[in-house]
This record gives sequence, C-alpha cells and structure tokens, in this order.
Amino acid sequence: MTPASALRATAVVVAIAALPIAARATDTFPALTGPQVGAAAPPFSLPIVDGKRVTLASFAGKVLVLNVWATWCPPCRMETPDLIAAEAKLRGTGVAFLGVDTTETAPIVRAFASARRIVYPLALDRDKKFSKAYDVAYFPTTYVIDARGVLRARYIDVLGAPQLAALVRDAKAGRDAEIASPLQANIDATLADPSLAFAPGDDAASTRATAARVDVAIASAESLLDQSDAAHGNATDLLRTRAEEAALRDRALAVLGADDSAFVARMRGDSARDRERWGEALDAYTAALVTDPNDPRALAGVAFAAGRLDRYDTVIDADSRLVARDPSDVGALVDLARTQAKAGKRDDASATYARASSVARAYVDAHPRDPVAIRMAAYAHLYAGRTFALAGDAPRARGEFERTLAFAARLPARDARHDMYLEEGQEALVALGLAARRAGATVSLVPWTGAVLPGSIPGTRKFRLVVAGTRGRSVALRTTGVPKGWVASFCSDLVCAPFRTTVTLPQSGVKVVEFQLVPPNAAAATPRIRVISTDGAHESSATT
Repeated sequence: MTPASALRATAVVVAIAALPIAARATDTFPALTGPQVGAAAPPFSLPIVDGKRVTLASFAGKVLVLNVWATWCPPCRMETPDLIAAEAKLRGTGVAFLGVDTTETAPIVRAFASARRIVYPLALDRDKKFSKAYDVAYFPTTYVIDARGVLRARYIDVLGAPQLAALVRDAKAGRDAEIASPLQANIDATLADPSLAFAPGDDAASTRATAARVDVAIASAESLLDQSDAAHGNATDLLRTRAEEAALRDRALAVLGADDSAFVARMRGDSARDRERWGEALDAYTAALVTDPNDPRALAGVAFAAGRLDRYDTVIDADSRLVARDPSDVGALVDLARTQAKAGKRDDASATYARASSVARAYVDAHPRDPVAIRMAAYAHLYAGRTFALAGDAPRARGEFERTLAFAARLPARDARHDMYLEEGQEALVALGLAARRAGATVSLVPWTGAVLPGSIPGTRKFRLVVAGTRGRSVALRTTGVPKGWVASFCSDLVCAPFRTTVTLPQSGVKVVEFQLVPPNAAAATPRIRVISTDGAHESSATT
C-alpha cells in the first residue's frame, strides 16, 4: 500500500483561504502532527534484534538515517536495496543507518535481514513509545537527523537513491530538506486552483458547489501522490500536501457552518482524522452514515477511527458492512478477519479467512492466468498465516504459508509480486522455526529471487535455500534424487560445492544459500530434488 492510497493522514489546524498558485508553491507547510523538521529529534531507546539497545545519543556526531519499515510492506521491500547500497557507500563518512520495525517480532526481522545481508542495526518498537514520539502512521517513513540531533527531513514514501543522497547532503549542511519535483508542483497547483476560493456573499448553492470542488481537488491530489517516484525525480512531500489539503478543508468547513448533510459530516470526519482526534472523527463519520448508511468512504472512516480507539466491535461492524457491499472483495474480507483476530474472536477470524481464501481460489480457478487473481490468493493465505502464527498455532500457520508459496510460484516471474510473495512466505516459515527454538536446524526452498552469481551457466535452475537454527551451529547439507547428468551445487559466500556442503549458522541463526541445479541440456525438465540438512541432533528436508 502506498502512503497516498492509505486512509490515514497527518495534518494541522490551518485555516486560510486558497492562495494564488505562485504563493502556494513557495509557502512552507509544516508537518502538523509529530516531530517538526528543524526542531530537536525526540529521544528514543530501542532494543535491536540481537538483544542490545540503541539510543539517539548513540549516534551523536553523525547524521542518522532512521528508516521505519516492515517486512509486510511492499514499498519497504522495494527501497531496501537502495538503503543497503547507500549505507555501504556512506559508511565511514559520518553517516549512520538504523532500521526500526514497529509491528513485527525479532524472528521475522532476522529472517528478512539475513536474506538480504543487512548489516546496519535493526530495532524493534515493542512498547510503541517510539511510534508515538515519531508519529509513525505510514510505511516506509525515513527521518534524517543531523549530527547535532536536529530533525532535517521526514520523508514518507519509497526512497530512491538520488532522493536519499539529497536528504543526507542537506543534513550534513545543517539545513532542512526541501522536497521538490514537477509532480509536487502539480499537486501544489491542484490545491491552489483559484476556483476553490469561496467568494463573499455566495449563496448556499454556490458555497456547496465550491465545497464539492474542494473535495474533488483533494481526491485529485491524493491520486497524484500515487504517482510518486523518487527514483526518477518525482518525489512528493506527503506531509506538506496533507497540510495544504487541511487548509482547503478547514476553509470549506468554516464557510459551510452548521450544514448537517452527509457530505459535510464526512468532511468533518476527515478533518478530525487528520488531526488524530479519533473520537471526533468517529462521531462525524457515524453522523454521515445516518443519512447514507452505505457510504463506503464514511464506513472506511468509521473503521479507521474506531480502530485507533481499539473499538474493535465498531470496526467489525463497519468492515462487515463493507464486505456486504461486495462479498467478492478479498481485501475487505482480510481486513475483517484481521480485526476479528485483534478482538480475540479467533473462530470468526478463521472462518472469514477461509471465506477470503475460498473466494480468491474460486477466482483463480475461473481465471488461472490472471496475475491479479493469483496475487489476491497469495495475499489471503499470507495474512491468514500471520494471524495463526501470532496466535501460536504454528501448524495452521505453516499450512497457510506453504499455500502462499504455491500461489506465488504460479505468478509470472516478471510480476511485481512474484519475488515478494515467495520471499515473504519463506521468511515466515523460517521465522516459525526460529520462534519455536528447535534444537535442530530447518531448511526451506523456493525459486531464487536474488541477484545471480557471476559466471552462472545458462539454463541453470536456481533456488533460494534458507537454513535456520542455533547460531554458531554447523549444518551439513546434501541432496538425494539427482538424476544422472545433472549437477547439484550449494553456493554461498562466492564459493560453490557440488552435491554436499557444510555451513555454519551466523549470529542471526539464518543462512541463505543459492542452490543450483545444472542440467545436462537446456531442454531437460527440472527434476524433483530433495535437500537434507543435518546438524547432529535433527534432520530436516525440503524439495524443489
């Protein structure tokens, strides 16, 4: 999910009339909730995945790139290679990196980090104090803090290498970052359209028409935010955009006054939501539903605001009504199931996940080559598995993750979600093994999704083999079922060993190996090969 497509928003109370385009393009719109750029960054103390702690003071004298992320977040996974490359380039130049996962546990973070060889520290926000202090509402969010502890940038979206370099340069120079691009200029112009101004003496009909144009302009700005692409020079400033939207909405509400229509009630809900006044937002969205009980934007608003208040029964009611509007909406079903699980209604959640999976599979059966249908099936099983894993039901979680992998394998290799669902499903299986604290090592095997090792023979079948277990333990790997003429090879650390090898598990307890099957000829069909791991106390296996 991109920041622009999410319902949540951050804004401040700003009550100004729509300004001319030129003025709006140069004015500054400060972040309206959370830490302010140009002010001291909030202090923090967080545990990192190896058990140690890190604080803001740990980075005194250095520019800190503080990246908030999650393994379930596609944009986060997308920007990870750029962060890894930037950290390697900037290491030793007075710049430090810290990743903060605010939603997940150490095993899944360790599995992800080991698969990508992330060397900078990764911390966990277990008590949510960091999330509150830094007003974390979107993933990914990157904060850049200068050597004196002043926040110089708060960037929400995928960070491309050029944008990250610009933010670091600004912080090193001790100046606040300015996020500018042709796309952001277009957004500013959309929200500064002179037709959005309310003229003195307008009658009620004209006022409502202008308010409707304001609503459309805000929706257009949100659509433009979805086009954000920092890697190609079109970065956007989400916080500034939301402040501009808040200014327009505030002006409209001031002019509309006591209008009690559903449209105005929803607008009041949006205004309160942007200020994180969850009770007011819930009341306003509920009022909108009195007039139009099936308004999807008001229902979504109720679900979001009630969720921030932990009023799960209200969320479940709103999500159920959204599902009733479209029973084939797999995403809505998954949202409902996740809320049911949070509310402790595990049987209901299990039934809803089963329904979501059934709907998704039926669509795949009817459209077996439709990548969107396949992705939704993988998505439904992935979230079901995560829910069962959190509930401690490892067997059911494992089954759901294996189904995730099965659907992911059916996606075309070029599909944007092919690698992600293969990696997430495998990481989840690895995390289950780490969380169980088994005495022995386990292995899992999926098609290779990483960079190809130099010099690979054309036609080689490649797999991502992950070995997980006790840190420091030696694990023997061997193959069975390799047909005559084929070569099976275990490649790690730029060294390959045919048919068998021994690896030592690193500090994370996770080792990633590129397992290769070299065919006797290009036309040979990929055989079913079994990879067996033995650590002296336990044997595990995986099949291609």
